This record gives sequence, structure tokens and C-alpha cells, in this order.
Amino acid sequence: MLGRETKNDLLPLPPDGAEIAEFVLLKRGGPTTENFRLEFGKSHLTPWNKKAAKVFVRNFIESGQYTSDDRNAIETSFRTHVKTLCAHYQAQVRTTNAMPPSQQIIDNRQNAARRARRKTLLDHRITAAYCHEDLVDYRNILRDMGPDGMSGDESDTREGLKRYIIFPDEWRNPEVAPWIRVFDRIFMSTKFDQVNRPKRGNWPRIRIPTTQRDVRRTGKPVPGLPRNFYNEAWLNTLDEYELETLNVQQSISLVHSEEVLQ
Repeated sequence: MLGRETKNDLLPLPPDGAEIAEFVLLKRGGPTTENFRLEFGKSHLTPWNKKAAKVFVRNFIESGQYTSDDRNAIETSFRTHVKTLCAHYQAQVRTTNAMPPSQQIIDNRQNAARRARRKTLLDHRITAAYCHEDLVDYRNILRDMGPDGMSGDESDTREGLKRYIIFPDEWRNPEVAPWIRVFDRIFMSTKFDQVNRPKRGNWPRIRIPTTQRDVRRTGKPVPGLPRNFYNEAWLNTLDEYELETLNVQQSISLVHSEEVLQ
């Protein structure tokens, strides 16, 4: 959730003093699934980190990717890990303060944030697959897609409203987008109660497809997906070895049932 692929990647910046004060004194803000950060102070058992532990446990269980649902055990393991992360962050700060941040460090932080958003998006879609019997069989396909199979985005703030512009990957079939966005609508429906009132909690980010024509990312292609998940024109550019490595599987239907679309 911190957007790191390996333990050697940089930890994201912690919340600033104003954010922490607002959370502690006014009970506003705090860590969320979409904006998951930790306080790397002298103590790992701060109010902010205790809330982060609750967020992590809920996300861990709701993702459906793990067998354990022992909340106490998961939270205990997480808090132990946070203690280690605090030590790592202090070492990171000492190293960073010795020199001005390089472009590489800035790029690493931005990439970590992007990957964290992709991971959150994937978790939401897997959660949605559990919400309807006609979607359950897609759980493994979504897991196979992983974070790299989710379209990337860039933050954009206009008139005080933060949104994220979606940039599709060149390797992915454009027809996958309307199929997978149905999961987003299903997940959004879980944010309302039985009388259609908004539930408390954090809401998904506002994501808008780019209006720029023919703008695609050269993202890392995900192997082992159905053939119709890949852009056919892109597939035609691959040589025999690249196709073999990609391990393309049989196509599946990208048409949802009427019950799901209602």
C-alpha cells in the first residue's frame, strides 16, 4: 500500500505536522486506502499509525487475496513491521539530508505513488468481483492482471478539485476498459446503504480518460492473460520469442450479464 516493490525502494513522505494535528485534535483526515501513509516518528504507536493499522487490516481482508482473516494477528504483524519501517525511514532521512534530492529520487517517489494507486484500484475491483455471482469467476483474471494490468493515471487539480487522468497502456486491448470499469461501478455501489444513502468512509478517486488522441503508455505488459486482453496491433509487433514469453491464453468473453449491468 506504500507503493514499494522491494524493501530497498524509498518510503513515501509521512504526513506533515498540520495533517497530524488536524487528525489528532479535530478527528479529521488521517490515513486512507487511497492515501496510505505512515508517521515515522520516535514511536510507531502513534494515533495516526494506529488508524493506519485498522485501514491496512480492512484492506488486507477485503482484497480477497489472502486466506487469513484474523484481524488481531494481522494488526499485530503490521504494527511490528511499522516499527521496522520507522527505523528504515530515519536512515533514509539521514542519507537524503546529506545531499539535495536527485531527479531519480523524485521520479522514484512519483512512480511509487502511481503504483500504489494501481494496487488500490486492483483491490477495489477484486472486492467488486465478490459482490455479484456473475463476477466471481473473474477474480483470478483480475489477480493475474495485477497492478501492472490496471491503467495508469496522473494527478490533475482544477478549480480545487483533484482528479486523475487515465492513460492506457499500448499493449492492452482498448475493449478491456469498458469491461473492467463495470467493476468500478459495482464497487461504487458498495459505498451506499440499502436506502441509497452514502456510507461513511473513503470514496474512490475521480478518474477520467485522457482526451488526447493516440496517447498511450509503454507500460510493462502482463504475461499469461487471455488473447483479447492484448492489443492485436501490438501483438503483431512481437517476434516469436517475445510471443512465447508472453504466454498468451485463450480469449474470454468481455460481455457482462444483464443482471450485472442493471
